[in-house]
Amino acid sequence: MTTTSLSGPRLGYRAGRIVVHGWPAAVPPPFGLRDLGSHHEGPARLRWRVRQALDTARLPYRDETRQHEPAPSECRPDEGTDRPVAPALFALRLAACRGIFAGLSEATRVEVTKALCGSAPGQALVVVADSGAQHRWQRDLAVDVRTAAAAAADMHWLGSRHELLVVDAVESMPWPVVERVLDASAALARVAFVARNDWRLVSRLAAGLGPVVHVVDDVGGPSCHELRLPMPPAVEHAYAAAWSTFLGAFDRFAAARPGAGFATFVAEMRGDPLQRPALSAWHQALRLAAWHEHKAAAVGELLRRHRGQRVLVFTPSRAAAYELARDQLIAAVTAELPARERSELLDGFANGTLRALAGPRLLDLGVAEGCADVAILAGGGFGADQRRARCRRVGPRGVVYELVSLDTVEVGRARRWRGAVAAR
Repeated sequence: MTTTSLSGPRLGYRAGRIVVHGWPAAVPPPFGLRDLGSHHEGPARLRWRVRQALDTARLPYRDETRQHEPAPSECRPDEGTDRPVAPALFALRLAACRGIFAGLSEATRVEVTKALCGSAPGQALVVVADSGAQHRWQRDLAVDVRTAAAAAADMHWLGSRHELLVVDAVESMPWPVVERVLDASAALARVAFVARNDWRLVSRLAAGLGPVVHVVDDVGGPSCHELRLPMPPAVEHAYAAAWSTFLGAFDRFAAARPGAGFATFVAEMRGDPLQRPALSAWHQALRLAAWHEHKAAAVGELLRRHRGQRVLVFTPSRAAAYELARDQLIAAVTAELPARERSELLDGFANGTLRALAGPRLLDLGVAEGCADVAILAGGGFGADQRRARCRRVGPRGVVYELVSLDTVEVGRARRWRGAVAAR
């Protein structure tokens, strides 16, 4: 929460290094920020960590390092923007404009970067693999585009001149070069594009760029966009508490029964009253990750972007379906409805009278295969077979959006289920 007040710490640059006057004694400084008595000083790359520490402590401060920075609200494409860009930017806004994208085409990567630059042309640094890519990007963007080798050589003075850092085709660059670029950049908004979601690569990039927020799989049939959305703080805290309760019991079980699987754990927990809270915590964690306000906002954004197309929203619960019916004015199909009313809704979707339906289970087989243009898998689910059935409701030229809560069990489950479907 940057402020123009004279109170609080003041951030500035001196000879390419960040200088902080008035660092609060109650807040531990980030590693590398040295106390020099009258002020704190460190490499320019620490700027985002300094701001993160002050924001977490909810302290006002003045950032005099730059006059403009891309705000999350600016990362919004207009109505004419190519549709693959919209979900990418929505996921990035929720992640505070820091994240990794996997599987986007080069044209879409350029469009994402163009939308990010927004009202601050010239405030972005784009790092590409070679001179050929540099020529292609410079043709479409009026920003500073450099090869990885050239950027790494100049980052000692270049790192503090940009508010947005974009690194394209990271897998094609030597790791020491990538590391030098990331370490020397003071940009708060950071984006990387990779060809595929290789966990070895993205785990190394996460500290300097943020989490994976968008994964695209296009291997025939409808293309799949996995959007990894951070949970709201309150939900994230409740999820962490529930997961900790479950994991403590499961770790003890795994140590005592190394050959037993999760199904055995569930059966034994159900029969032991003292262990049932751990099983309840597991289900609570799944419910918290399956549906929250950020997923609801993402569904609303996608419905707006695909207005006029036939959209199926597969919700994790009836309550979520009714919430969408109330907030987005779409029909909810649940087992509570009379059979005649359900049939009328499904027939209306088939003949085009209704453009969107939401429901937890009945849409899996109640809609004909290839009948929909768009499917939104909002959370929950019961395995690869159900995911495959839901994806088959979409035509071969359609698109599937899979909404996954970041840093939760949903990430691994979505990857396994998608891999099982692809293998078939």
